[in-house]
Amino acid sequence: MIANRIRAWVQRAGVGGGGGFARLICVICMLLLLSGCWDLRYLDKLGVVYAVGIDPDPSGKQELQLTVQVVLPQNVASESKGSGGGPTVTTFTETGDTVFEAIRKMSTKTSRRLFFSHTQMLIISEAMARRGVYPLVDLIERNPDIRTDMQIALTRGTSARKLLQTTTQMESIPVNQLREMIEVNEEAYANNYATYVKDITRLAGKGGEQGVIPSLRIEGDKSAGNKADNITSIPAEAVPSLASMGVLKDGKLVGFLTSKQSRGLAWLKDKVKNTVVKVACPESEGYLTVEVQNAKRLYKVKQSGDGKPIIEVELLLTGGIQEIMCPGVKVMEESVLEQIGELASQTVKSEAEEAIRVLQKDIRSDALGWGKEIYMHKPSIWKRVEAEWDTEFSSVQSNIRCKTKISSSGIRSESIVE
Repeated sequence: MIANRIRAWVQRAGVGGGGGFARLICVICMLLLLSGCWDLRYLDKLGVVYAVGIDPDPSGKQELQLTVQVVLPQNVASESKGSGGGPTVTTFTETGDTVFEAIRKMSTKTSRRLFFSHTQMLIISEAMARRGVYPLVDLIERNPDIRTDMQIALTRGTSARKLLQTTTQMESIPVNQLREMIEVNEEAYANNYATYVKDITRLAGKGGEQGVIPSLRIEGDKSAGNKADNITSIPAEAVPSLASMGVLKDGKLVGFLTSKQSRGLAWLKDKVKNTVVKVACPESEGYLTVEVQNAKRLYKVKQSGDGKPIIEVELLLTGGIQEIMCPGVKVMEESVLEQIGELASQTVKSEAEEAIRVLQKDIRSDALGWGKEIYMHKPSIWKRVEAEWDTEFSSVQSNIRCKTKISSSGIRSESIVE
């Protein structure tokens, strides 16, 4: 039967002779190579992991404690219909000497195969990050089933397990709230910004650039975070919140910046999309607020007389006045707008300089990426300083110029404050 069909197809296609038969054989062989559905996985047999948390093993018997946040699809569906079928997620925790070992050991606790292709976030506790981040992300980078564009965050004052077990009011799936908090802050205030696993794993190249990772904490009663009442009470008894950026050196956490220093770093890393700058009123007591709507950072590498690198930083900002809480500010006058722009520039420059000072003198980590800039734009200088960059970085001279253009003052001309 099959032979007759092949013969008929050959006749219709006009394939004849030895060459035609050889082509036919090649086509059949290629069809044999098609994989089909050999790796088919049914959704009702998978436990979809949305977040992974890593802490040190509290018992000290093994290297780490792994916690995964798994979605409960039946309850998510019930919630969308308004029936309130129970928690939308659960967590599983296991210990091991490696991440992969701990994952496989979880098979003793779950009826479904854990599935990591939709994982949104990797959360590492402060204690674990101080031991080293690189070994913890090796599995993610190596395994084709796990996405490297997942966000990575640190914890402060709490464990990754406790954070993943904290229920949230704004989003039914807790990790969605954690992830979107970072994204919203990056777009609205910029004292934290998203870092992805792929950003960390790509720092092993030339230039000695070090990583920075946002951090999260729990405000309120940490012990109430995993209770149902945490969702129904107003406000919630335990609330996840953003802290500030943690700084790595050679893959290990070495310190945290303050909120203001974190935004200073964001200016220098060209991460600011929109933010608010508070400045003192030019001729009276009180404050006014400038919303920065566009920010651009430019680097230029120069060479000093003794052959040392000099980093020239230019910050170009555009913004508008959003709030005036002092009298006598005549925003219709161009000279006043220029004065306010200069005051905003001084504030931004101060934040950037403070971030540089802390990274050079206190933390001593090139999270600014200056080594990479020197390597790319002045390779001859980099050859001389590369071997001693850890010590050279602390003494690199920098000059910052900031220019803020005030393009609007809202729909009201003068201040309502008398």
